[in-house]
Amino acid sequence: MSPRPTIFISAVSKELRSARQLVANTLTFLGYEPVWQDIFGTETGDLRQMLRTQIDQCKGVVQLVGQCYGAEPPVPDEEFGRVSYTQYEALYARKKGIKVWYLFMDKSFPIDPHEPEPEEIQHLQASYRNILKVDTHLFHPLATREALEAGVLKLRDDLTQLRRGAKRWAWGVAALLVFIAILAIWLVGGQGRMATKLDRGQETLEKIAQRFDSLSSNGGLIQNAKTPEEHYHNARIHELGGNFAAARKEYSEYLVSNLEALDPWLSYTAMLKSAEGKAGAVEAMHYFADKLKPPTISYQTALALLDDGEKRVEKLKALAAANPDFGPLPWLISQEFSEARKGDQTLADQRAEKEWLEKFRAANAAGKFEKFFLDKKEAQKWIETAQVRWAKLTSTPDRVLENPVTVTAQQSNSGWAAIFSLTDFKAKELFYRLDGKGEFISTGHLPYQSPQTGLPMINTFVPMPNLPPGEHTVEVKYTDKNGATNGPYTLKFSTGDQQFAQAKMSLNMVSGSWLSFRDYNGKVLLYFTTLMSYRPAIKEVHYSLNSEALDQSFKFKATDKMLEVGDDLYLTVPGNTQYASVQLTYKDGTKSPVQKVMRTQ
Repeated sequence: MSPRPTIFISAVSKELRSARQLVANTLTFLGYEPVWQDIFGTETGDLRQMLRTQIDQCKGVVQLVGQCYGAEPPVPDEEFGRVSYTQYEALYARKKGIKVWYLFMDKSFPIDPHEPEPEEIQHLQASYRNILKVDTHLFHPLATREALEAGVLKLRDDLTQLRRGAKRWAWGVAALLVFIAILAIWLVGGQGRMATKLDRGQETLEKIAQRFDSLSSNGGLIQNAKTPEEHYHNARIHELGGNFAAARKEYSEYLVSNLEALDPWLSYTAMLKSAEGKAGAVEAMHYFADKLKPPTISYQTALALLDDGEKRVEKLKALAAANPDFGPLPWLISQEFSEARKGDQTLADQRAEKEWLEKFRAANAAGKFEKFFLDKKEAQKWIETAQVRWAKLTSTPDRVLENPVTVTAQQSNSGWAAIFSLTDFKAKELFYRLDGKGEFISTGHLPYQSPQTGLPMINTFVPMPNLPPGEHTVEVKYTDKNGATNGPYTLKFSTGDQQFAQAKMSLNMVSGSWLSFRDYNGKVLLYFTTLMSYRPAIKEVHYSLNSEALDQSFKFKATDKMLEVGDDLYLTVPGNTQYASVQLTYKDGTKSPVQKVMRTQ
């Protein structure tokens, strides 16, 4: 059984899976053990018994009430009628007297992509939401991920009450925590890097197991605790029981041992923030500044995490630079740029998150992560979360993250123009500079709003009527929704290559009208006007009449100017011509498919 109170998170997986993960991370931070059941509607059989078993073991249920109904049992419930599995989770918990907190997702809340539900199902979920809204003290409409995280944090006073009934876990918790603490001390001592009150460098797993058995037989609080693991054990027991004053005293006795383990410091600061607020936690942490000689990286990391925003990130980065072998730091820094922290990520955020996650993965593979945790289960959660985030980040191609801007040059009757494309849809302004000359110039904005930013939409079409033929370089940079500058990115293009690509694409689009027949003044004329508009891309034109032999060639004057048809436009063909076949040989040597054009009379 978990040493922490267990909280069941109820949500429709297809709609709120990422939101549920954010709630789970927040509950873990507050010192609770989140659990849930993934239900997507493809399961067979009735899952209610499994849900009852899980919920019976939990101290509370947090339900995320979204717009989706989700999967439902094969038959209506005898007590609650027709309900979804997600609705059943909360209804069953309330029936059993288990506390339920409802967090309502606003329609604007960023949900996971999913197929829309049938109208009938939508009505069932709307009715469920309306019933819950009657109980106004339960109604918390949330529109952003930040609001969701804050909503969970606001529940901490209610959640704290769950700890007061947790003493029944004390016997198992005592043995587990002491075993983990002694194991971590053995690992740290074996490295010989940090000073401890006891020399445990030569301890064996057998001795640790013996001490585990001895302490587990003791059960609850250890009287007259002397060793660091005994103090840490007592601190967790007091915290679980809601006796924060006693827990703080025992934490202090453990922490002055100055062991290089991060999770006890995080548990300590989480308890302080819950009980005394951030200011109280900072003040309490500074108490240790003169007592730790030298202060561990774990202490410095936990203290840095109490800062806000950019100051927190800069302190974590400075610690990582000074301590490259401390594996938890890259994970924590990557989290600062994650979707859970940022809500809507920019591409710059995704690049930073991926960069630091990559460093974390390397540190973990080299054995530089788990050894800084007493609770290996907690370390495993960090690893699993990192794997999920990494999988999502790597689904975006590197070329998009590293070079989010592309340019296409397009030629028309009025000359050349540059068309820019941005994969960062929440960009605010775009700037460019051609061939390294002069200052960067804004492309300007269009007279309507961007649906992503609510600001004027970026103009991505820039006329360049005087662009000379040849190779060109354009540098591009943009500001994102956070005001950060991305780039400059250097893009290259050739007017010859762009002209050929444009002509070939245009010819493919109008392949059915390459030729046209006209009866005029007793003659049958075959026109090549469309093809002559794109002469810069064409090397040869082969055609045949009433067959696919392609045994004749249409002669024309070469040119490098697009959309100028020239003088050679048609020829006279026999009056019995029924159709013509035509094939192009492009200037790159490739050939088009044969096109057949019928004569209509």
